[in-house]
Amino acid sequence: MTDDLATLNLQKINNLMATVGAEGFDQSIAEQVDRARAAQASGDTREAIAISTKVLQRLGNMEKGGV
Repeated sequence: MTDDLATLNLQKINNLMATVGAEGFDQSIAEQVDRARAAQASGDTREAIAISTKVLQRLGNMEKGGV
């Protein structure tokens, strides 16, 4: 179940990046996504969820005009 959440979060991030374009995201977001994927691949699902959730929150804030 928790692995599904990590996968779902990463898919949402991929969809946003495809919609907006990767150039719309700064390097730190790309690095965080890479960290989340690496955590998931190593079996650290909790860390993958934590990182990907923060990225989604940040992207949501960016869409609303925040930081």
